[in-house]
Amino acid sequence: MAADRRAANDDLRALLSAAGWTYEALARNVNALGAENGMRLRYDRTSVAHWLAGSVPRPRTRDLIAEAFTRKLRRPVPLGALGMGKSAAPDALDGIDAYGRKGADGKTRAVTLLAVLCGMDADPGRRCLVQQSVYIAVENDTDAPVWPGGGAGSSATERPSSRESPGRPGDAVGLRSATDFFRRAGDFGGRHARSALVSYLHDDVVPRLHAGGQASMYLPLLAEAARLVHVLAGMYVDDVCNGAAQRYHRAALLLAAEAGDRTTYAVVLRSMSGHALDLGHRRTALRLSEAALAIAAADAPPEVRAPLLAQLALAQAVVGDRRRALASLAKLARQQREMADPRTSERCVPGSSEAALACRKGRTLALLGDRAAAITALRASLEQRSATAYLPCALTRAEIARLLLGDGRLEEACATLHRFLDDYLHLHSGRADRILADLRGELRVHAARQPVRSLLRRMDAVIRNPG
Repeated sequence: MAADRRAANDDLRALLSAAGWTYEALARNVNALGAENGMRLRYDRTSVAHWLAGSVPRPRTRDLIAEAFTRKLRRPVPLGALGMGKSAAPDALDGIDAYGRKGADGKTRAVTLLAVLCGMDADPGRRCLVQQSVYIAVENDTDAPVWPGGGAGSSATERPSSRESPGRPGDAVGLRSATDFFRRAGDFGGRHARSALVSYLHDDVVPRLHAGGQASMYLPLLAEAARLVHVLAGMYVDDVCNGAAQRYHRAALLLAAEAGDRTTYAVVLRSMSGHALDLGHRRTALRLSEAALAIAAADAPPEVRAPLLAQLALAQAVVGDRRRALASLAKLARQQREMADPRTSERCVPGSSEAALACRKGRTLALLGDRAAAITALRASLEQRSATAYLPCALTRAEIARLLLGDGRLEEACATLHRFLDDYLHLHSGRADRILADLRGELRVHAARQPVRSLLRRMDAVIRNPG
């Protein structure tokens, strides 16, 4: 806690009164938000008493306090309303959020937003302001997104073509190769090759987008950039940098809208739904998944509709809507039967591979209480994965192990978790780190059993020597 002290904080006291919170309630909510954003905090009522007396916590904690009140009061609570002075975060980051909120009307220059965001992220002195930013629930807790429609992409024809880089027919193809490369790099975890992707966007992609060109060449380039930014958002999700992931998801949405690419727009919304689900925002996740399916064109191919239905079924199961979840799974099965070649669909539409669809189906069935069917689906997912898909394999094995533990099948669970550790050794993943720590804690109650003792020893060794 900073030594900076001021007069009693009446603004914070007024917010506490409006929220109907005790000191303990505020501390508990700030700690929970810290955990959501990858921080382990232990504030208590004494901490809040100090804040009310005039102590000013560190800048990131102020961001969390503002977000806690925003969620409770269901209205934006700016940092200035806390009575703690301004956050150390520069106006540029607040400007990014405001810029993104205006983006759905089609008037925002998506490329400019991406340039500012990547510029901060590529700068060693400022990247922490992006990477440590807080996930803002109110950004997604609004009416269901709608397709901007109509004039999306019209601004591209207005961009003057640069003499040095007028745009070439092969530009989008080259960018697509980069998207494929970084998507495969994500199989090693969200920290693997992420800084290289940020630099590539900042140094190569953004200048090409700024150069403009004829719509016939520029719009495909813009759409591919949206898909590449979507990959970067997924890397941040995996590294539990949730504020950064949210900002890049929004940038990808705006790029897709400006490109007039409904499919990518829907795919990004589906990913945002999955992200919200990971963070416990169940109703938001359902709303985003419903919007994704509604925005996808009615005649969209099965490769597009199948992953959207898979996410919708999962979101419906999470909120306890068993009937609709089963109906969505039935529709998913019909779409899968109509897919031309599920083995190659993933390259065109992320999440449409047999492995990804089976994984979401398994997670949905687990939530619906059918453990046996869930384990079968998850194992089928593993069978479809490549040998180097370490991250999805690790996450799937962790899901299977938890289901086996719930069934009391301790030896099978331990064998599965040894395979999880085999995958984990290849990863640079905040999500996998958390899963390992959580599983280690859950297994402690079975420490008297020999298979668990052996597994715990290996887990401890892996944590001590991650390399």
